[in-house]
Amino acid sequence: MRLSDKIFLGSVTVLLVYWAIILIVPGFLGPLQLIYSWLVDLTLLIGYPGAFVVSFLGCATILLPFPYVGIPFILGGLRNVALDVFAFNPMIVGLVAGLGAALGEMVSYLIGYGGGALISEDQKNGFRDFVQKRPRTTPLVLWFLAVTPIPDDVLLVPLGAAKYSWWRVFVPQLLGKTMFLTAIAWAGQIGMDWIGLLLGGTDLNNAFTKSLEVIGLLLVILAIYIIVSTNWSNRLQSE
Repeated sequence: MRLSDKIFLGSVTVLLVYWAIILIVPGFLGPLQLIYSWLVDLTLLIGYPGAFVVSFLGCATILLPFPYVGIPFILGGLRNVALDVFAFNPMIVGLVAGLGAALGEMVSYLIGYGGGALISEDQKNGFRDFVQKRPRTTPLVLWFLAVTPIPDDVLLVPLGAAKYSWWRVFVPQLLGKTMFLTAIAWAGQIGMDWIGLLLGGTDLNNAFTKSLEVIGLLLVILAIYIIVSTNWSNRLQSE
């Protein structure tokens, strides 16, 4: 069995055990939930700069599905009760959070650029050839990942390892993250109450919210496994 297969099976096993623990033990919150709760309080205190900082940290946490998108959602729907107006402009929230998120994602790129321990030299060379033969497709894929909740790290790390141009990574990420987080902020303004209820409300100690964290981690583990296990040279030869 390959090392990547062992790591994959071990990670899934640990994740399933963790899922069972957080569901069975009353009042138990995972570390990501506790950190998120603290960052929500921080952002509400400092406003726009908080959206930038949290989005940067959320995207700089390599291969962890940190729920930073909740911050622009909350800011977008937050009201000034005394004046009965919205406290923050969704467009500004989206721009600030988008910039922070794009810069945060570059951490994954730099880690790949500097090494990429799980990616062999053959895989790096194969991946480099694979993306170089698709000069138009790769930026579109980067933009698509940025404009959706799908984790970007699984592509950014190999792109860094393949020495793909940083600006070809940053520009699609900036455009996609800004569009995505601006839409999230507007969603918060349009219907924070009923959307928040649909997503489990503000209560972090419910089965749905806890399961979202685990599902996010599982998707990341699966995506990483696919990236590091794929023989990109063979993929090119088969086309």
